Amino acid sequence: MSEPSFDERELILELFPGTDPDLLPPGEVLYYRDREGKVHIAEEPLEMVLEPLEATPSTAPVLCEACLRQMSRASVQFFRFSVGPSGRRWRYVTLCRDTAQCNGLAEPRRLRELLRRSII
Repeated sequence: MSEPSFDERELILELFPGTDPDLLPPGEVLYYRDREGKVHIAEEPLEMVLEPLEATPSTAPVLCEACLRQMSRASVQFFRFSVGPSGRRWRYVTLCRDTAQCNGLAEPRRLRELLRRSII
């Protein structure tokens, strides 16, 4: 029977659970949209699921918080995610509607920052 193996990130988080993600060795940050329209940002062991909100008519440009591009309201969508254990507090972000293109432009450092907002 083989011994279980752990990577560096798992060991650090096991021994020091409050470690700032910037201090961890880089891992793969997943950023995608599921079939229900929810956006997922994940880096082991953390995952954030963002719920899409209804579009509101406006002509003001909006900044995508993942790729930091300023675009028309038609190209960006508002999302929310719960913060804390009670699930009664929400934070809101704006992200590109075209998640695949945004994923190619967004820096992993920026996605980690968004992910960190869900635990603080």
